[in-house]
Amino acid sequence: MKIFYSILALFIVGIFGPIVAEENCEYEYDPNKTNLEWTAFKFTEKTGVKGKFDNIRVTGKTKDKSKFGVAEKIRFQIDSLSVNSSNPDRDAKIKKFFFGSVKGNQKLTGHFSDLTSGEIGTAKLHLQFGKFKTFVPVNFVWKDETVEVVGTVDVATLGLTQGLSKLNAECNDLHKGSDGVSKLWPTVDVKVVSTVKKVCK
Repeated sequence: MKIFYSILALFIVGIFGPIVAEENCEYEYDPNKTNLEWTAFKFTEKTGVKGKFDNIRVTGKTKDKSKFGVAEKIRFQIDSLSVNSSNPDRDAKIKKFFFGSVKGNQKLTGHFSDLTSGEIGTAKLHLQFGKFKTFVPVNFVWKDETVEVVGTVDVATLGLTQGLSKLNAECNDLHKGSDGVSKLWPTVDVKVVSTVKKVCK
């Protein structure tokens, strides 16, 4: 009889493999692997000028059982004065004439909602600057634990129309394209690349 049970045990292990405890895993936002890049546009021919923000702080819950849950729970705060286009003279003008046109707190806050399920999908990016609030439709793609989010922001929805005009006036000649027209476009493309850590116990 012992031989029979031994054979049965070997048969079960052979089919189902060794029985192991189920992993207890959580996903966690990783601040060291997050980058927000923006692309503004000048000239009639719409030439891109790229930059980023050096100071991004994430608040609220940063852990969840799923990576989608992490993305939907986090709240972020961007210091607009940390704008970085790799041109100190340009950055000083953006701070003073563009963002400086809105009085009060110079923090840009936001969060995501209405994420569709799956590795590729859409969401809403909610933004607030001063008293102005808006939301932007965005597309996202997950590659394992890294997500890339892209969308286009109309700066008018954040109360920055006057700031755009002031910045263009200050940099009038620098914004003249081949047709001699000085133009700074009111839309800015944004791309966020972030990674969540999978921690298992």
